[in-house]
Amino acid sequence: MEAITSMKRLAVSAGVAMVLAAGQLGVAAAEDNSGSLDGLVGLLGERLATADTVAAVKWEGAVRDGGEPVIDDPGREEAIYEAMGQLGAQRDLPAGLVRQVFQGQIDASKIVQRGLVAEWRYGLAAAPAPATDLAGIRPVIDGLNIAIVDELASERTELARPDCLAQVAAGVLTVAGRNHLDPLHTAALVRASTPLCGS
Repeated sequence: MEAITSMKRLAVSAGVAMVLAAGQLGVAAAEDNSGSLDGLVGLLGERLATADTVAAVKWEGAVRDGGEPVIDDPGREEAIYEAMGQLGAQRDLPAGLVRQVFQGQIDASKIVQRGLVAEWRYGLAAAPAPATDLAGIRPVIDGLNIAIVDELASERTELARPDCLAQVAAGVLTVAGRNHLDPLHTAALVRASTPLCGS
């Protein structure tokens, strides 16, 4: 129960921070419509949506085997960093930016996975039957990873603008609203999106 309460606190804090950012910094973005990062944030949201399936697969396996779901996968994570770093280099993206963006994606996925597993463990929701297995969902994630790198390259000018944070905040609010995200997924989307403005 303590884990769920912590997740809820994290979600509320993240949501409040994003709303404040949008309110304080969004004025400039509203006055200057020369760019939008909604497409990029939308891709992050699509990638994040795969975490539900990943969590369900891991939960089902743990229930079947009588163990605990294993959320961390250091080998897979390092492979993503390496592959996306190489792809980013081909597009002249700073290595640090690519690394921190994908660290954000992986952290966000873990937020969702841990939150859902906690709900299922304490009976707050029923775990769904996974639509596929990890071998089936990973190509989807890989495709979205490539699309994210391509979009980072396309939006490099926007990401360097002084109002980048305001644009990201507006994008998060748009994507969260359009997809009716709950607090857990909204908090995760905030985590996934905040690295976009760094280098």
